[in-house]
Amino acid sequence: MALPYQVLKVCGNIVFAARGCNIYSFNSALECVSAWKYPVKQETGQDGSTPASTAPPTPEGPPTKRRRVEPDQESASNGNGDVASAEAPKLTKKQQRKKEPKPKQNPPSERPFIQGLYATSDCHHIVAITGSDKTIWVFEHDGAGRLKHLSNRMMSKRPCALAITTDNKTILSADKFGDVYGLDLLSSEQDGQPKEAATSTTPKSRSATPLASAQQALKPQADELTVHTLRNLKALENQKITLQARLEAAAKKAEAETRFEHPLLLGHVSMLTAVVVGVHNNRDYIITADRDEHIRVSRGIPQAHVIEEYCLAHEEFVSRICIPSARPEILISGGGDDDLFVWDWLSARLLSRVNVLKHAQDLQPETSKIAVTRILAYEGAASATSVLVICERIPAVFCFELKASDTRLQHSHTIPIPGGANPLDVEYLAASSSSSPAVPRLLVAVDPNTSSSDDAADGGETERTTDSKPTTNPSLLVFSLDGQQDGCNWRLTDQRPATPPTTEDEEKEASTIPDKELQKILYTTENLRKTAMDYENE
Repeated sequence: MALPYQVLKVCGNIVFAARGCNIYSFNSALECVSAWKYPVKQETGQDGSTPASTAPPTPEGPPTKRRRVEPDQESASNGNGDVASAEAPKLTKKQQRKKEPKPKQNPPSERPFIQGLYATSDCHHIVAITGSDKTIWVFEHDGAGRLKHLSNRMMSKRPCALAITTDNKTILSADKFGDVYGLDLLSSEQDGQPKEAATSTTPKSRSATPLASAQQALKPQADELTVHTLRNLKALENQKITLQARLEAAAKKAEAETRFEHPLLLGHVSMLTAVVVGVHNNRDYIITADRDEHIRVSRGIPQAHVIEEYCLAHEEFVSRICIPSARPEILISGGGDDDLFVWDWLSARLLSRVNVLKHAQDLQPETSKIAVTRILAYEGAASATSVLVICERIPAVFCFELKASDTRLQHSHTIPIPGGANPLDVEYLAASSSSSPAVPRLLVAVDPNTSSSDDAADGGETERTTDSKPTTNPSLLVFSLDGQQDGCNWRLTDQRPATPPTTEDEEKEASTIPDKELQKILYTTENLRKTAMDYENE
């Protein structure tokens, strides 16, 4: 099994691609420039040995009471005075199942996958999200593809989407609990200021007082003045030891969560899925989408709590929203519905909608529903805006066009993925004089472990190949324009993966990830769709 490129990001003429937990950069000729490896830390002692477990000691309770047994039962009892299991009452089947040891499961990957890559408008910084450790990473980009790690900040809740304000100073972090937090792109320590000097005029986040609540919850209910027996005094002492260890653990967690300012800006009552920044009259707006079919337009900082409009027309979850750079008044949204929606986001007016499901059924007639995983807009030919859409487990890239004087999306072309591989991400690389050929290109990251025999329509288990050689299963496909006059006539020009060979660490990492776990990491959008039980709970 081979790890694919799951996230792509074009920054100027540099391509950043995340494979597993690592980030690779390529120049316009798709030659590897550098690689950033996720740091794996292992705590060791001064002599180089791994320290023993620091788990709190188990409190010693009062000694168990010895049972009195008859002389004829003494041979059937154990050394502690307890009657042997032969005299014990029979257990029910439910109790027996509880006592049976659970089968050991494969441990999760010790290095979290990168789930998002973002770039500032000036291309000077790259921001990444790693999932399981809930961390936001900030890198400085030298413009040539080399990254310098500046900071990593662990959030209290797992971020699912980011956006960067137009002044390139603030990161907007949306999490799965429906909250959006604001973080400085460069922390106070990076600016040369002491940590204590950092101030903010906005209220602190909800996670600023976990230590105080832990102290209140872990306060002992008794003391030496209310306990009189020797046995109870010993039990109280053990209780204090346990509570102190738990309090120290809560203090470490509180310190990790509050060592940087991240004020709460706004919140939804549902899981957030996407966040973008819109601009009107030189004023920022925060546009957020959630699982409950809502798209909310809020004011920018410092009035993010003020809601301007709601864009309401979706009947299923909204997974992606996009504002084309050439049409800043337009918002394009997609998710679990059959259509893409085009909005005038400032007035929350639905302008048009276009069906995507019927184009997916042209490739897979058995497809009954879609889940949009990526919407990419770029300026195409004749001042028209080209919009690319990929859907989960649909082996194609759908091309739409939005003309300059029109508000209706028109389907222009469908790019099938060779071999039926599932697309994971897509990026547009503009023409460059340093590239050969000097034409625009599309980069499509695909899952090399899938084949045309995958049961993608009904969400079944995918069949995966065992050949991990990148030459036979490329994870990055390159499409070039077949003639400059047609903005969506793309053809495959390169199936060779523009990637360094898989390292021994990556092969080891891939071998430790079960196939089902990798699918859960790569394919998460369809899980947003609500079931009948979800609607009953509402």
